Amino acid sequence: MKKSLIAVVFTSFTLMIALFTPAQGGETGWFRQGDNYYVSWEGLQIAKGASPDVPYVSTPHAIVDEMVRLADVKANDVVYDLGCGDGRLVIAAVKKTGCRGVGIDIDPERIKESRANARAAGVQDRVRFVEQNFFASDIREATVMLIYLFPDVNIRLRAKFLSEMKPGSRLVSHAFDMGDWKPDNSASIGAQRVYYWVIPANATGRWKWNSSGGRQAAIVLELEQRYQQIRGTLIQEGHPSTLVDAKLTGDRITFRVEQDVSGRKIAREFAGTISGNSITGTILSTEGPRVQNNRWKAVRDPSTLRPIESGYTNSDLLWY
Repeated sequence: MKKSLIAVVFTSFTLMIALFTPAQGGETGWFRQGDNYYVSWEGLQIAKGASPDVPYVSTPHAIVDEMVRLADVKANDVVYDLGCGDGRLVIAAVKKTGCRGVGIDIDPERIKESRANARAAGVQDRVRFVEQNFFASDIREATVMLIYLFPDVNIRLRAKFLSEMKPGSRLVSHAFDMGDWKPDNSASIGAQRVYYWVIPANATGRWKWNSSGGRQAAIVLELEQRYQQIRGTLIQEGHPSTLVDAKLTGDRITFRVEQDVSGRKIAREFAGTISGNSITGTILSTEGPRVQNNRWKAVRDPSTLRPIESGYTNSDLLWY
């Protein structure tokens, strides 16, 4: 399907969604919706003069509110929006929580409009709008990312989000997913969906540390990962144990192993924080009625580090 036809299909699809999305309560006091700015149709505000290949379609205010809520934005967050349009996502986040916001858009008219809207909302000292191609933007300071972009643009940005945003940062997308990177949570507003992910640390590879006690035996942890999903094996004294209930949330890793050591049944629960090539945390060991707490610090062989995404994969929501 040709690019221009894809855009027509996307725009038509979005407008069909609008039939099920009532108008969001009229004027807000800080978005100008006159003839010079928007064509309004059933609650969606579509910018006049938008490119037919990449039309700008704004996010309804009820969905803006849900995105800020789902991301659990706090005052100490830095909220980014790539393709910020009129700036409403970051402006709403700043007004509601007192956080800082950054909006990036390649259209100078949208940037001028965003800055005017920030002044009207009284948050101009807390937000920054940058005219730039967002594929080239530095997003490392973002702790929250709020976006409403084409499905394939989401996929193209996926590696950037995973590599530049800190583990534990949150990503929320209006309407479109991230392909085979399944969301950690989602919500519905009328006929439209909002998707939520936590940026995971890269836990892949081979980790080693020494056990406590007199023998100081080496322990090896081998981990495989696809996005936030992990699995692996713990090897101690040559005996492998499959990880049970292995979970990764941001930079926090937890798992459990059940071992038979010289006829003794021992269950160990591991919890740790990943920072670069190290994991530090605690081990809760249970042997019958006996419970023991120990610290652990594992170090990764950097040569065993592997990518956690599968490369370019189309979204399930694409129609071509």
